[in-house]
Amino acid sequence: MPADSDNSDRHDVPSLPSTPSGAGTQPTADPQVTAPRPSCWQLAVAFGSVGATGFGGVLPWARRMVVDQKQWLTDREFAELLPLAQLLPGPNVANIATVLGRRFQGPRGAASAVAGLYFCPTIVIILIGFAYAQWGQTQVVQHLLSGLMPAATGLVIATALRLLAGLERHWSTLTFAAATFIGSFVFGLPLLVVLGVLGPCAILMAYHLRRQRDANGMRPPPDAA
Repeated sequence: MPADSDNSDRHDVPSLPSTPSGAGTQPTADPQVTAPRPSCWQLAVAFGSVGATGFGGVLPWARRMVVDQKQWLTDREFAELLPLAQLLPGPNVANIATVLGRRFQGPRGAASAVAGLYFCPTIVIILIGFAYAQWGQTQVVQHLLSGLMPAATGLVIATALRLLAGLERHWSTLTFAAATFIGSFVFGLPLLVVLGVLGPCAILMAYHLRRQRDANGMRPPPDAA
């Protein structure tokens, strides 16, 4: 069929975590993302651009590349992938690159994405290390670093708002987000402790909401009889 041949070279990126086979898909506000499957070279170049331009924190630039430019994930899918990347050992963006590379091209894709991500920063940080050893204590450099801090903070806040916009509109979403912020920022609790306590509660709540939504969807309309 023509539709099958058209879909042979395109893919729909599923939400993370994936739902079991036969389970109903949860409706989202984002349109379904359909994009060509990237090659290993394209993964390396894409994440290489993130590593080369991601000043002030790489996460906002990674979200922009993955969601806005390449359209490999929706805002909601990226928001669902981020907690998994935070739970795994290592930098968040490196974990995201590993997961996406593995999904698109297997182990070679994961290695290509991570290698591209770290190639430029490794060279730059070596050069900056030599320069900072020579001129790091000068007032010009100190003022430059101080001036970059507000920009980095703004990027992180903008990314947080984008991630929040991609989540489902429900009181439980804001409740768990606020509880996570209070636990980690206000009380300074370790991230693993906060997610270890709130994570199971959030999963149970999402499971309950899904079952409730599915049950409401199977009910016939009042005038169906």
